[in-house]
Amino acid sequence: MKQIFIHADDYGNTKHISEVICKCIDEGVLNSVSIIVNSDALDYSLQLIKNKNIRKVLHLNITEGKQLSKQNFHYLTDNKGCFFRSWQRLFFEYYFLWNEDKRKAIKEEIKEEFKNRIILYCQKLNTKDINIDSHQHFHTIPFITDILIELKNEMDIKILNIRVPKSDFVISISSFDDLVKYLGIPVFVFLLLNKLSNKMIKKFQKENIKHNDKFVNTLFCGDMKLKTIKKEINNAKNSNNIEILLHPGYISEEEAKEFEENQFKKWYLHKNRKKEKNLLLSKELQIFVNSFRYNL
Repeated sequence: MKQIFIHADDYGNTKHISEVICKCIDEGVLNSVSIIVNSDALDYSLQLIKNKNIRKVLHLNITEGKQLSKQNFHYLTDNKGCFFRSWQRLFFEYYFLWNEDKRKAIKEEIKEEFKNRIILYCQKLNTKDINIDSHQHFHTIPFITDILIELKNEMDIKILNIRVPKSDFVISISSFDDLVKYLGIPVFVFLLLNKLSNKMIKKFQKENIKHNDKFVNTLFCGDMKLKTIKKEINNAKNSNNIEILLHPGYISEEEAKEFEENQFKKWYLHKNRKKEKNLLLSKELQIFVNSFRYNL
């Protein structure tokens, strides 16, 4: 069965982010969300989608917010129990700086936190069937991929799908900003994630773990346009499980006053989030997606 998921990350992070994403479900083409569970807005957000016929995914997050685990972490979090390490820093420190004992300790902390996230998610949604992805694609780091496989084999859960952020290289230039993407960091990120995704796929095949076979976002993360989505989907005629990732949720002015001043505040206030919300609500995208579904 062919499936296309128009997906939003960051659901549950704040009340307003969840409200905006719900609007895109009710009035647009959004049919899949990733849920952050280490959030004060979790219960409120889950109530909003309680009766909605959408795919729900656990959004594993060791980038921001507070830890769920009760044990004291010595690496992942600061003295307030808040995450602070970036994808790049974790990758570099694990593979290039630490000795074997420290690498083992890092892996154990992440595994413990992931285990608690999975338990809470299953409790809140009253299920043992689970889809998984992660904030900033942390799960593509090879040793973290291994952690997910270990948890799949150790816990009483059924993993339905894990995101593989492997994208096709598509030329879609509508502005100078688009051109810059092909000349700068986004291309490096695209190449790196594709390489790591290929490693993930090999591991998942051995473990019989299902995953999407088409992902639309990497080069245009945070700046998706209708033109880009059309090109990507038209190249996906042979794909059975397609995920198109957008970030339409943004924090309110009131939430911004309470939000910590860091990179995430800028990200959650970025103007492109409102643009992606409007894209999801647009008639043009709805007509195109419905046509694509029909043709499948």
